[in-house]
Amino acid sequence: MTIDIMMIPPQDPTLEFARAELLRHLNMLRLESSGCTAYSITLRVDPSLASDRDSYSYGFAQQAGFISGDSPRSVLLGVYAYLRSLGFVFHTPGPDGTFVPEITDFRKLLCEPVMKTADFRHRGVCIEGADSIYNVLDFIDWLPKNGYNTFFVQFKKPDVFFERWYNHTFNPLFPADPQSREQLDAMEAAVTKAMALRGILDHRVGHGWTAEAIGFDNTGWHEEEASLPPETQALIAQVDGKRQLFGGVPTNTNLCYANPEARRRLIDQVVDYAKAHRSVNYLHFWLADEHNNVCECEDCKKTTLSDQYVSILNDLDAALTQEGLDTKIVFLLYQELLYAPLREKITHPERFCLMFAPISRTFEKTYPRTTGEAAVKPYVRNHFQLPETVEENLAHYFHWKKVFTGDSFFYDYPLGRAHYGDFGYMKIAHVIYQDIHALKELQAGGYMSCQELRAMNPTGFPNYVMGQALLDSSISYETLKETYFRAMFGDGYETVIDYLEQLSELSDTDYFNGHGPRKQPEKRKQFLGIAETALGFLMDMDDLHPDDPKYRANWDFLKFHGRYCILLACALAELCDGNQAVADEHFREFCGYIQEHEKQYQPLLDVYRVIEVATKYTGFSKL
Repeated sequence: MTIDIMMIPPQDPTLEFARAELLRHLNMLRLESSGCTAYSITLRVDPSLASDRDSYSYGFAQQAGFISGDSPRSVLLGVYAYLRSLGFVFHTPGPDGTFVPEITDFRKLLCEPVMKTADFRHRGVCIEGADSIYNVLDFIDWLPKNGYNTFFVQFKKPDVFFERWYNHTFNPLFPADPQSREQLDAMEAAVTKAMALRGILDHRVGHGWTAEAIGFDNTGWHEEEASLPPETQALIAQVDGKRQLFGGVPTNTNLCYANPEARRRLIDQVVDYAKAHRSVNYLHFWLADEHNNVCECEDCKKTTLSDQYVSILNDLDAALTQEGLDTKIVFLLYQELLYAPLREKITHPERFCLMFAPISRTFEKTYPRTTGEAAVKPYVRNHFQLPETVEENLAHYFHWKKVFTGDSFFYDYPLGRAHYGDFGYMKIAHVIYQDIHALKELQAGGYMSCQELRAMNPTGFPNYVMGQALLDSSISYETLKETYFRAMFGDGYETVIDYLEQLSELSDTDYFNGHGPRKQPEKRKQFLGIAETALGFLMDMDDLHPDDPKYRANWDFLKFHGRYCILLACALAELCDGNQAVADEHFREFCGYIQEHEKQYQPLLDVYRVIEVATKYTGFSKL
């Protein structure tokens, strides 16, 4: 049987890609004709479906089929939605991450027309961790397969994320492979091309503007030893009577926002970038990436950081308007900027998108679906404490919503640090699902996850849940769970679910994320229970393993994950019992194990990041 696919309009690169993807996946089915020797499918952009949230429709009758969307990206999303309706499951990034249903009868492709508009406008992921170019490209390819429409590349150039991998930070078993400026630029170009091919909404920069304004490269959280000339030093926030880089890191350093030259330099940097990158859909303008270094000069103390921020945003809006640029600017509710301004208001809200980033929240509890306001701690300049409860974080968000009613989304961190404390990934997946279902009541336009791309240990279920729920919140969590795990593990999937849920029940995401005291002896039994559960599963695995080779790699990875759980949980048991030396010894054994296996399981576990989090937040001594 031959399949002919026509595109309207013709020669659109994203429609060409959608056509190739549809044909490639249908060919995986090895269809029998069932009396049909030729079939025609039309992919078309349909203006009548116009939506700001991605709308698509599809239908397949006996004679012909169609997939339509309000944009080429939406057509591609419709292609993948149709494939999922046939039973395809895109469970993991990369060429081996697709479950192919057993369909040979052509008539199984037929379906009544389906129409869908995504439930949320913003559905995305932000790059973090240590990544090869192949990790990033595979992840971008995976995004629309599960309903996402957005990817965020931090900094002017995302060098730091590539450098961590190619320099093999925290893994001495790999020789460092430093990349040249030309190689790093080629990687960034490949990322941009991959996003454009799929029509993915392009978010850029965020961190680093303060570094750029005082003459440093906007490419990461690098320490600088160079001394600053007096004219540049005067631009930096005055803290304890001194103007200096905060911790030696320009990206983490606030400026003196009452200084007209500092403000001018910030605005000029953003305008110049916007002029040179007109294809960027959302340009993020943030201040320093550390708290408690807000300027204490007499002029700055007359106002608040948030009032200064809004004033700069208004000046930026005017500068962009003067240049004829309609670039959308994302502003950040984060650290001290969680506090709403007292006097200033954004003049033209249509230019801006509010991004709420509660980085210190607990993931042991989901967002409530009500808008009752909790009390917030009074703000004391440079004695700010990050709020940990979801209620206090949300109270700040509600205060901002009173002064800004424009577009917004939540920028959250379930797979940035806390997930390492969830050994089964089932708790964090369910929190993600519940959080997303609270967004409409919280008047948010979507969700972006700031996270490691290599967060698939033991599975990619949390990211699968995130994409599917943002696209279609009517799908139940139980349906997502059954679909995903059956595709990954075959007939034994229910046993795997039970096992991973046991691990998650015993886990503590807050403890791993540095919340609370490190010595908590009552948790020792809990962590040892994780090790015992994993050991029991490993001992029984041979009896559970299905014979079908298409599931074998996923089951084999559970063996690695089981040993990972045992080693890390034993280290945590000693840490929470106050046995630092013994805990560190166990942790070093754990690190050696994951370092040794990184080559084998590189796309699934970010060795750099788990070690960084465990030493910076959890409490293990540095290697």
